[in-house]
Amino acid sequence: MAFRPAVALLSADELHRVADANPFPEAEGKPTTLHAFFPASLPQAPNLAALEEVCSNGEPCALRGNVPYVHAPNGLGRSKLPQRVPSVLGVEVTARNWRTVRGLLALAVELQG
Repeated sequence: MAFRPAVALLSADELHRVADANPFPEAEGKPTTLHAFFPASLPQAPNLAALEEVCSNGEPCALRGNVPYVHAPNGLGRSKLPQRVPSVLGVEVTARNWRTVRGLLALAVELQG
């Protein structure tokens, strides 16, 4: 079985919307603790009740549009959230920390000229 990574292609405008919708602005000072999960396709029926259950143990999360945001102050490496988000949304996701989101946004804006 071949490895098939989830891929999300976003425009500079879409990245701006993701950055502007950040529900945890207090976490921007520690960008490796804030993560955005980008779905590979539009979730048709996300299980919002399950999302609330997943967001626990001091790791708040919120869904803005079709992007879940997770603030994991102790790091995402030990968190159980990343493996549960795809089942909650019903689609594959790829997650990026806030430093990467901001870097991708800056690159997208630069390429737009």
